[in-house]
Amino acid sequence: MAHKHKILAFESSRFQRACPDIVVDRFTNLPDDVAHHILSLLSFRNIARVGCVSKKCREFYQCIPNLDFDSTAYAHSTQARLRLLSCLDRFLFQRGEKKIQSFRIRWFFEGSASNGNEQFRVMSWIHYAVRCNVENLNLELSVYELLRTLELPSCIFLCESLRHLVVDVLNAGGKILKTPSFACSSNLQSLKLKNVTIEEGFCKWISWCCKCIKQLWLEHIRKTETISIQNSSLESFSLVGDYRLGFYDLHMLSVLNISGEKLGNIHIHWKTRIRGINYLNIYAPNLKDLTLIGIFMNQLYLGKLLRLEKSILYPIGLHDFDKAFEVLSSVSRGKILALIGDIIKVVFRQGSLPPPLHDICCFSMLGTLNDDLVPPMALLLKAMPNLIRLRISNAVIPFNSSTNSSGFNISYWKSQNLTFVHHLEDVSIPIFNGDNEVEFAAYLLENARNLKKMVIYHSGQHHSTAIKWLQKKSFCYSTAKVIFMEKSSS
Repeated sequence: MAHKHKILAFESSRFQRACPDIVVDRFTNLPDDVAHHILSLLSFRNIARVGCVSKKCREFYQCIPNLDFDSTAYAHSTQARLRLLSCLDRFLFQRGEKKIQSFRIRWFFEGSASNGNEQFRVMSWIHYAVRCNVENLNLELSVYELLRTLELPSCIFLCESLRHLVVDVLNAGGKILKTPSFACSSNLQSLKLKNVTIEEGFCKWISWCCKCIKQLWLEHIRKTETISIQNSSLESFSLVGDYRLGFYDLHMLSVLNISGEKLGNIHIHWKTRIRGINYLNIYAPNLKDLTLIGIFMNQLYLGKLLRLEKSILYPIGLHDFDKAFEVLSSVSRGKILALIGDIIKVVFRQGSLPPPLHDICCFSMLGTLNDDLVPPMALLLKAMPNLIRLRISNAVIPFNSSTNSSGFNISYWKSQNLTFVHHLEDVSIPIFNGDNEVEFAAYLLENARNLKKMVIYHSGQHHSTAIKWLQKKSFCYSTAKVIFMEKSSS
């Protein structure tokens, strides 16, 4: 039998050498899920070409569970876009109602004559996806200017299979996203809204009708003054807005209320040219990860965060001592803390005692060790006896030393009797802004006996003297690995 197999193998190889044009089709022999995954990496146009190769390839083409309809390449050609519409309609008709796992529609409506027809056909695709029990729906629509309100089919919010929904209005300035009916109880687990204006009713719908939602992402929400969401199933909330280059400052968010007992992650990144969020109220007793970056006024309430692990607080505009102290107290139980230098100055003005920060093991500070920040910084570090990692970073890199950044030397830091220095293992510090940073780095090299690594950022020849001095300190006092990294101002 073994001899027979060898003869067959020899004859097969000789036949292939005699007929080199015959190629083994490995693609059609792949499992369906593997073939579908490969096709999902292609554009729809190329997928259609694969469908013309063979009967089996056509089956793959018509059963692919991940669809991506994109009119980007046809944005400025009405006729080409109409041909694309017909092609996609024909594909869906031939496909039947086989299950859809993921459906992305990225469509640019151009030309008023065909807008109504195009919108009807695109909306019909959404109805089709719902009939096919779609799980992930991504709608990126450039709505024509005359339409102020974007109304999505109600079947989206009634779809029992839909778990993840993205709505992005690509137009500058966004459109009003019509609030779904409160009779629409949704099974959504994640919702992302971008470049839209949401009414107060939409927030109520999320609060009352989305009983399964876990993730809510709001990005570049336009001309919305109040967002109030209270949801018992919500686990993650993100709000992102950067309007420094836009023209929407006069109609931006003023009041934000977010509440949820299961909330474990809150990320708010809100940057504007004129003003920020006037009133921020968070109720999330089980919060683990908190990020607040941007302009926040003095009406900021975080409550007691007993399970907090990580917090990044870069609030600009928080000048009231009581509120700043309250915010720092709320995050005092975490292990990882990042602060902007301005809030440290507010909390520790006039030598105020800090809240206990005994659990902090990793601390980052964004700012410059100017003379007015060093004493508050020393008070803060005294409250962190178990600190292991320390990061100091600057937003800008000047090339001439500041006159108010040279008043505190090694002797000052030694006089503070900082307990954390005996546990410190990892440090990152710039030396761009005067002698205070250089002296602090030297103090750590002399006294942090458990230090394993220090990264020192500099701007090259301008700091050559300081670099040589710190290298000498490292050689004489420390066994840590010291890395000097040059950074340019560009």
